[in-house]
Amino acid sequence: MSFKFLNIDLSQLEFESCLGSGCYGGSVCLYRNRKDKRNRRIVVKSIPYNSPEYAYETVTKEHTILSQVNHPRILRYFGFFQTSDSWNMITEFAEWGNLAEFLHRRKQQGAFLTQRVVMAKYRDMAEALQYLHQRKVIHRDLKPGNVLIDADNRLKLADFGIAKICTNVSLDEEMNMTIVGTPLFMAPEVASGKRYDYKSDVWPLGVIFYELCMLEHPFVERFLEGEESMERKKFSPPQIDCARHGFSRDMQT
Repeated sequence: MSFKFLNIDLSQLEFESCLGSGCYGGSVCLYRNRKDKRNRRIVVKSIPYNSPEYAYETVTKEHTILSQVNHPRILRYFGFFQTSDSWNMITEFAEWGNLAEFLHRRKQQGAFLTQRVVMAKYRDMAEALQYLHQRKVIHRDLKPGNVLIDADNRLKLADFGIAKICTNVSLDEEMNMTIVGTPLFMAPEVASGKRYDYKSDVWPLGVIFYELCMLEHPFVERFLEGEESMERKKFSPPQIDCARHGFSRDMQT
């Protein structure tokens, strides 16, 4: 077994449960760190060596980025190690799942969020993105499923497998043309194959903000009707119903 950037004692990890299957047929398992005085749990994500070729690039990229960032609104990374049959990444455990699951539950319950809660969650994501962009990192796949919720009900940005570290002196000068991400949250310039930069992360942030307010995606109906995601720029998104939900008018701007 070889180790790279390992800031945790593996011998002190006690298996607790398997959270499910991960990428490329691997597993995502929950462990308890016996050496941790606060008895916190951690997650080990395993990716088999027999995964598709691009899996190694994804793992390497995520490891590279996570090992260079340190922010309370970004999922904490403890290290990377290899076994005889897999790559393994260790991160903190987000007790309350992801934002997509949270929004789905709230929608089923018809329980809209207050303006205070909406703005708190929005600020969490905005702070994480600001930190990344200052370090010339574009996430490129911001969506509720990639935003986790910790024990304090704060958000943490995760899943950096398709993120990009810009190499130019100025982030504004770094332009990309690779179409990556999730269509429903993809900025129009990305979806249309045009050049884009870090500002492409701002579009999905706005989409998620609308979801926090209204518990629904602003473009999902048009998307399901067959319109290409890049065509979203041809119409204005629906307005947030401030009066109905007790929001101030500032929420529309």
